[in-house]
Amino acid sequence: MDLNTGVLLALFIILGVIILFTQGPAGVLEGFKGSFNAFKNVWILLLLAFGLTGFLQVVVPHELVSSYLGAESGWKGLFVGAGIGAILPGAPYTILPVAASLLKSGSSIGPVMSMMLSSSIAIAITRIPYEVAFLGWKFTALRIMACLIFPVLGGLITSYLNLWLNFYPNSIF
Repeated sequence: MDLNTGVLLALFIILGVIILFTQGPAGVLEGFKGSFNAFKNVWILLLLAFGLTGFLQVVVPHELVSSYLGAESGWKGLFVGAGIGAILPGAPYTILPVAASLLKSGSSIGPVMSMMLSSSIAIAITRIPYEVAFLGWKFTALRIMACLIFPVLGGLITSYLNLWLNFYPNSIF
């Protein structure tokens, strides 16, 4: 069992015990019902995202990932990562497996962080139609212009932090 699984399992057990003692078996059952309802709503997205991850690892050559997002990519990798994040749907079910796949395929942490930030807080192309409909094109244009730098800056900061902390082997610096 890896560390992530162990931590989640420990949190699951601790929370389950707390609920059992504070709310009884009915509370635990209610928690399981809520978990099942959440799973029922996202299982197809998870299945598709995991399939996409597997296909990406097969179809995208390691050398291609390394040249655009790897240790030698430098600034280009940060911008490419931000561009990828901008066009991917922003749901965690999509972006997280893609990020994991890229890291396994030779990408550096900086470009992957740029992708994550671009998808979640910055450009997020898939949200633009909704934003224009509710807030107007002027607001949307200003937000996009203001947010263009954040994913790249976040990837740059992450790359420097990784040099110091040495969490990931590949670094663009």
